Amino acid sequence: MKLPKNIIAALLFVIAIAALAYMSFGVKTESNYKIKYIALSGNVHLSKESYLGYAKLTNRNGYAALTVQIIKDRIEKHPYVASADVRYDGNGKVSVSIKEKNFESLMFNGDEQYLITDKLQVLPVLENSLKIDYPVIANVQMDKSVKMLSSIKKNYDALTAAKIIGAVKLANPEMHDALSSIDMQNGGEINIYFSTFDYPVMLGRGNELRKVIYFSSFWNYLKGKELNNYMEYADLRFGGHIFLGLLEHIEPNQEETDKKS
Repeated sequence: MKLPKNIIAALLFVIAIAALAYMSFGVKTESNYKIKYIALSGNVHLSKESYLGYAKLTNRNGYAALTVQIIKDRIEKHPYVASADVRYDGNGKVSVSIKEKNFESLMFNGDEQYLITDKLQVLPVLENSLKIDYPVIANVQMDKSVKMLSSIKKNYDALTAAKIIGAVKLANPEMHDALSSIDMQNGGEINIYFSTFDYPVMLGRGNELRKVIYFSSFWNYLKGKELNNYMEYADLRFGGHIFLGLLEHIEPNQEETDKKS
């Protein structure tokens, strides 16, 4: 049996009024929050005060105009923040749990320094940043200037360096911890440096990932060995082989040190 049109219209009108009432109640409830305190967690690369200061949330006299959504929007505008979960806990307290972007490296471009994420997004290195001891990518060949918050996925040198870092991490996490820098030499042959060695590892160009994995098999052999004191370079540029370049001369004080050890 079909309902009369006037009854259907009345039902739709009641549903619309209920929806408006629900929305009004929700807005009124949120606007009536009496925020007295904002607690932030999840921060690693900046202090809580730095994040709150960037979002202009340090002045409690301005809390009366805030809502949960306003706080969320301000926090998520920070270049280091991937997302933020913001909740009103009652008793005047708002909890903010942030998830920072995943940093993979630092890139030097002339006098400029940038943080590079796992998605190859370019971020500024902000003042008072913490725990940014990431591998450095240096001398990247750039066709144009770097724009903040942009992606450099299309830059061949930057993409190659990121793949090398990923391969090192996958092949040997300990080797990744010691990875200091990757010198792209402005499109020339690639050298990588480790904090445990005083010499470069020469990758050259082509099959970089295969060469990194190949070198990882020598890592435990070279690590902590006296041989490192006499090496000038490790060369992986030539077809699946590793060549160790030895110093021609050893300083006298180095000889004495070796004898004592």
